[in-house]
Amino acid sequence: MEIDTGEKVIEAEVANTVLKRAKGLALKDSGKMLFQFNRDTNASIDMMLLSEPLYLYFMNSDKEVIDVQKAEPWTTNPKTWKLYSPDRLYRYLLESFEKLEIEEGQQLEFDL
Repeated sequence: MEIDTGEKVIEAEVANTVLKRAKGLALKDSGKMLFQFNRDTNASIDMMLLSEPLYLYFMNSDKEVIDVQKAEPWTTNPKTWKLYSPDRLYRYLLESFEKLEIEEGQQLEFDL
């Protein structure tokens, strides 16, 4: 799927099944994935089974980026078992292993 940032187009896999949503980018070390939720959510993202950091771009129902976070993978130390979510409800989430030139307040365009 193509995501238009206004400056460039990004290719991302779509997490459009329960299994794909549950797995996300776990056990991978490259790629981008777009999640769409049926309603606004405050679901937390975990980094279990990931070996590299992820950049998380949370968007509201208007596809406006409301928060950007860098998520670190979990280790055997439980102190690293952090969950990630924005302070506000979100509808879409773009996960990426590479830092993208996307900032809070930016409007993204895509069709699901």
